[in-house]
Amino acid sequence: MPTLLSLRRRRALACLAALSAFAAAPAWSADPVKLKFTSFEPPMANITANVLTPFAREASAASGGTLQIDMFAGGTLGRNPTQQLKLVTDGIADIGWVVLPYTPGRFDDTEVVGLPFVTTNASEASLALQRLYAAGGLVGFDGLKMLAIGATPPVVIHSNAPVRLPSDLKGKRVRVSGEHLTNVVQALGGAPVQLGGGQIAEALSRGVVDMTLNNWGFVGDFKINEVSSQHLDIPLGAVAVGIVMRQDRFDALPPQARSAIEKASGEALARKLGQAFDQQEKEVRDRVSKSGRNTVVQPDAAQLAEWKRQIEPVNESWRQAKPRNQRTWDAFAEQLKRVRAAQ
Repeated sequence: MPTLLSLRRRRALACLAALSAFAAAPAWSADPVKLKFTSFEPPMANITANVLTPFAREASAASGGTLQIDMFAGGTLGRNPTQQLKLVTDGIADIGWVVLPYTPGRFDDTEVVGLPFVTTNASEASLALQRLYAAGGLVGFDGLKMLAIGATPPVVIHSNAPVRLPSDLKGKRVRVSGEHLTNVVQALGGAPVQLGGGQIAEALSRGVVDMTLNNWGFVGDFKINEVSSQHLDIPLGAVAVGIVMRQDRFDALPPQARSAIEKASGEALARKLGQAFDQQEKEVRDRVSKSGRNTVVQPDAAQLAEWKRQIEPVNESWRQAKPRNQRTWDAFAEQLKRVRAAQ
């Protein structure tokens, strides 16, 4: 029979083993923090499928078990694209995919990417805008943690009648998005029309509008090419976008979770946004160009010069509208120059 001393010795060894196992247990053995990531796009849409969902997986995997980011695509937390930022600020979602001009008056500095002829693709626009944000050169982001900020490719003109010169917009109803393009169309004698993305194809097919200004990826998503036949490939301004959290929500995360998100976001994520946009842009443009029913043209040197001549006063008006607009323009132009020099 075991002696009292041996029993005590066994119990002591068992306690030591338990303490050792507890000490060796990973700090993340508790349940991970779960974050809801909202996207108004369908799950298989370009950015959601190729950028947002991979980011969620990457950050979660790198968090050491402290974080689980779940995608809620297709508007399951809220379908209205204009309300995605509010979903985040109200705490309904933790991370959001947002179109910045949909919050008028807040992110005014980002309008710089919306000026015609400033950028030529989404990659350069996204990197330059992200770097300007990281340098503290943009206002309107108080209380927010921008995981990435970027821009779409520039919009171009889609219609059913040939458009070659600015005069071809005179008297025409032109679907636009954003204040600056509204001013551009008005300056060229056109009538701006505001329509949601899902309404454009029907409006074109029924003659409610004569033309629409959209990037090629948008054309592919909303089948604009099926109800239009003429396309003028001229860069008339991009749209600023972002991936956003509330700063206090981010700050409350465990250190490993914050570190994982930081590593997967910033310039690396902005670069992925730009590349995904540009890849889709090329695929849709090439497909439409080869369709046999669509005519895609670029303006010649003289035509391009005329477009720039007539639109430049509108761009200049934006630069002079507020004291900081010119500073934003200069700072963005410098970042853009550096991005292009590195390519």
